Parts: sequence; structure tokens; C-alpha cells
Amino acid sequence: MTGPLQVVTVVVGELDRALAAYRHGIGLEPGASGRIATALADSWAQPALTGRRWVELTAAGDDRPGAIRVIELPGVEAPRPLTTLGWAAAELVVADADAAASQARAAGLAVLAEPAPVGSGGGLRAVQVAGPAGEALYLTEVRRAPPGFDLPSAIAPVGRVFIAVLASADLTRSRATLERELAARRVTDHELPVRAVNYALGLPSDTRHRVSSVQLAGASAIETDQYPASVRARPEIDGVTGGIVAVTVHALGPPRVLEVPAAGGALLELGSTRFRW
Repeated sequence: MTGPLQVVTVVVGELDRALAAYRHGIGLEPGASGRIATALADSWAQPALTGRRWVELTAAGDDRPGAIRVIELPGVEAPRPLTTLGWAAAELVVADADAAASQARAAGLAVLAEPAPVGSGGGLRAVQVAGPAGEALYLTEVRRAPPGFDLPSAIAPVGRVFIAVLASADLTRSRATLERELAARRVTDHELPVRAVNYALGLPSDTRHRVSSVQLAGASAIETDQYPASVRARPEIDGVTGGIVAVTVHALGPPRVLEVPAAGGALLELGSTRFRW
């Protein structure tokens, strides 16, 4: 099994504004920074990112893998959260979902779905908010992991990213690539209402979507959501989209990048890649 999930990379039009939103609205703190190396931009087939500023955000008091890395590309368009194909959301563990919702709202972030129990077994409580890159941020209180899952408990008010959520036009095809490349164990494949997605797409609240999750090492996972046929990929500027563009998962061997099929150009990066920045 590959894992854990290391980094979720987002592209924004204004770096400083995004950093303030993550810091005040979510509680993440800026750390390492620099400019994108040519080799990395080329490996993503996105040369427009060469030389662009980036900052890594982590949770104070939680040094486990699972950071958010923000890259600035002036003029890039932030998508409306949960309305396009690709990496749709990052899920962070929090100590108190209701307190996390209050903090996000006080900082001006839109709440997409109010705190409520999610999943099976009643062990999770989550709120979904709109992130500054046009992504969704799922802030989840893990009281007890659902059957079959290995999930982290909170050790700070806000902690690591432990799940990345993929919006796919063909769940079966996208998941097959994830399972093969990550040697990941399938945990779920079922239909259920997804409150935040239904709200974002203007669908009745009880509309059901097929959702499937695969477990990674390090108490992390990737969830794939089947999206309606009408949903399209995000607009690009110089071949780059706003929002979450890549997810990095630790793996042995040389770093490599692949595009997840049927998922709007979503990039999956495998290897010990955090030191290539």
C-alpha cells in the first residue's frame, strides 16, 4: 500500500490573500516557501508555473504528513467549489467541527454545508467550507472511524489533510488508476446524498451520488465522487487551472506524475517529492 498523502497543491491568483484566508479561516500556518523549479513544472506539463511563488501551509501542533501548498499564478480563475471535474476537496481533521465552522465564517469563508454527522456509524461530524483557491475544504471531527477505514484523530484544533476528494466523469475508470498506481485497498462503493455537492450543483438535497474511497497508509485516503454528465473541466490560463491541481502521495522509487483519467486533468504525484521544491 502506498501512502501517506503528503501534499495537496492549489493554484491561486493572489497568494497573500489566500494565505490570510487559510490562516484566519482555517488555522493553518505558513512555513517553507520558494519558487517552482523548472523540472517540477515540466513534470506537470505546466511550464507556466516555472518560477512562480509557493508557500506551504501546515497545522501548528500537528507535524504529520498532509500539508497544503499554494502556488501563485496571477490571473488564474478560481472555480466555484464542487462544480467542476478534478481534485475537488481537501479534508482536514479538526478537534471540533462546530468551532471550525464558526472560525471559517468569522473570517469570511462561505460555509457550503453546516456541521452535521457524515458517513456510517455516527463517528464523524463535518462542515464543508469554500477555500480561497475555489476548492472545498472538509473540516472533519473524527470521533470514531467508520468500518474499514483508518483515519487520524485530532491532536490540535486543526490538523493534517488526510483525504483528497476527486470529482470524476467516470468513477470506475478513475478509481482503477488509483487502485493500480497506489496499490490501495477499496473501502467503500455506494450511493448517498452529498449535501455540499447537491447545494453547489443546484440539485435536490436528497440527490444521491456514487462515492468510492480507497485507503492509503498513514491513516489517509482518496475519495472519488461520480459527477453528473453535465459537469465539465475547469477553465485554464496558460494550461493551468485554479483550485487543487495535484495531490502528492509518498511512494518508494523515483518521483513520477500521472494524470488521473476522466478527472479533468487532475494530477497524481508519486514519490518522495516534497524535497523537489
